[in-house]
Amino acid sequence: MNDRNGGGQNQPDEGQNNIIAQALTALTQVLENLQSAPAQVPREQNIAQVLKFHRYRNEDPTEWAKRFDAAYLTNNWRAVRQKDIAGSFFNGSAFQWFDENYQAFE
Repeated sequence: MNDRNGGGQNQPDEGQNNIIAQALTALTQVLENLQSAPAQVPREQNIAQVLKFHRYRNEDPTEWAKRFDAAYLTNNWRAVRQKDIAGSFFNGSAFQWFDENYQAFE
């Protein structure tokens, strides 16, 4: 015996089809908005502090560079500004050396 609705399976009526179509349209719009939203770049901050580097005998330049790199990452400083930010922490003969070699840094 055959059911009039196709062998016992419930077929959606016109109202259900409209609801499904509306839900799919809304979902499509939400997904399009998500894809077109620009990714937000983390804001630069000043959470981690960097000590000045003077080039004194008791200062270790490798240790200073490691601490600078840690602050650079923590503070979300942009890569294009890294060289200039680093230079702002040099004093005395260290700044003179930095200034003379500025173009050599990548």
